[in-house]
Amino acid sequence: MTYDRFFRPSRRSLLTWSGASALTAATVSLGTETASAAAFPAPGSALLVPSPRLDLNSASDNWIRAKPTKDATIIQSFDYDNANRHIYLAQVTQGGLKLTGESAPVSSADRNLNGDLTITKWDMSGNILGYMYLRGFGHGMSFGVEPVGGTAYLWTEVDAVALSDGTSRGIRLARFPFANGQVLDSTSSTLAKYIPVPGSTVNTASIDPIYGRLVVRYRDTDGVKKYQVHDLDLARLNIWSKPLASISEPDITAVPGWPLTTYGHPSLQGYVAVGRYLYMLHGNAYGTTENINGQNVVISQPNIGNTFITSVDLATGAFYPAPPSPFNGNVNPLYTAAAYTLDYREPEGIGVYVPDLTQPGVFSIGMGFASGPSGARLATIYGKARLIQPS
Repeated sequence: MTYDRFFRPSRRSLLTWSGASALTAATVSLGTETASAAAFPAPGSALLVPSPRLDLNSASDNWIRAKPTKDATIIQSFDYDNANRHIYLAQVTQGGLKLTGESAPVSSADRNLNGDLTITKWDMSGNILGYMYLRGFGHGMSFGVEPVGGTAYLWTEVDAVALSDGTSRGIRLARFPFANGQVLDSTSSTLAKYIPVPGSTVNTASIDPIYGRLVVRYRDTDGVKKYQVHDLDLARLNIWSKPLASISEPDITAVPGWPLTTYGHPSLQGYVAVGRYLYMLHGNAYGTTENINGQNVVISQPNIGNTFITSVDLATGAFYPAPPSPFNGNVNPLYTAAAYTLDYREPEGIGVYVPDLTQPGVFSIGMGFASGPSGARLATIYGKARLIQPS
C-alpha cells in the first residue's frame, strides 16, 4: 500500500499510539477526528528542546574493523538495532548473482540501475547473522532500523528511478520487517510505502533511537536537498503534516575559507539526528579526483582523505558550533583521520549506538568505512562517544 501525507488513520489506530518521545500532550486535529498526541513546534522552531550534543573532537575508536558482509560490494550505510544488539548494513547487490525469479545472473551495472540492495545483519562484533535482498529500492545511502520486540523493521528508500550516473534512487519510503533469506521486490503488496513530501525525489531515512524520531532527506520540487524530522509514531501512521524540524541541507564547502583545492567537494555519505542536532558524514575514497579550476586534483589523498563529520542545529539549519573564520578543520566541519590506515577507505554511513540500555540517553556515533580491493570489499566502523550536555 502507498500512503501520502493526506492519508488519515482510523480512530482505533490513533488510540493505540505509543508515544516514543517525551513531549507535552496536546490535541492534533485530523479532519473530523481528534486524538491525544504530542505537541509539535513549527518547522525549524527554536522550541526544539536542548539535548546532549556529540563532541566532534572526541576520540575516534576502532569498534569493528575490516569485516565481510553478505556481498563483496561497498557498503553504503548501516544502522543499529540497539534493543536487540544487532547492526544492519546496506550495499548494492553484487553482479553475477541469480536470485529467485531471475532467469539468468544479473550484472553489476544492471543491479545499480535497478536499485537492487543487499542487507546484511551483523552481531555487535561484525559477524554475519543473516541477509536479505531488496530489488528495485535504490542506492542505500541511508536507512533506519526500528526495533519492535525482537523484530527489526527497516525504513528504506523504494521505487528506484535510474539516474544518468548509472545508479538509481528511490522516490518513496518503505517500512518492512527484516526477514532472513528473503528476496523482497519493490512491487510487493506487503510493503507499507510513504510519500512524506509530495513531488519530492531521492528520499532516504534514518532513525533517532533516543527521541523516537524519523529523519527524512529528500530533494524538493525546487531542487533543494532538505531534511524533515518527524515523530516516529506519527510517521508510522503516515502523518507528515507536523514536522518537528524542516531545514535545507547546509553546504560544508560554503564555509568561509574552505580549502577547495585540498579537499574539493566531499560527497555526503550519511546522516543521523539525535535530539536537536543533525550529524552529517562527508568524504570520498582514497585517490578520488575532481576538476577544480581546470585542474584535475586528488581531493582524497592516501592516508589523509577528505572525511568530515559535521553537526547542525535543527532549530536553525545552521552549523553548530559555528565554523570559525578562517577555516579550522578541528571545529565544525571536523576533519577525521579515523581508520586512515585502511586501503581504499571510503566513508560510508553513520549510525547512533546506545552502549548501555540502562542509560538510554547516552549515545555514541559510529562512522562506517569501506575498504579492500574491488570484488572483496570489507566494512569498518569507528566511533565517537564523548557528549556535551546542554547548558
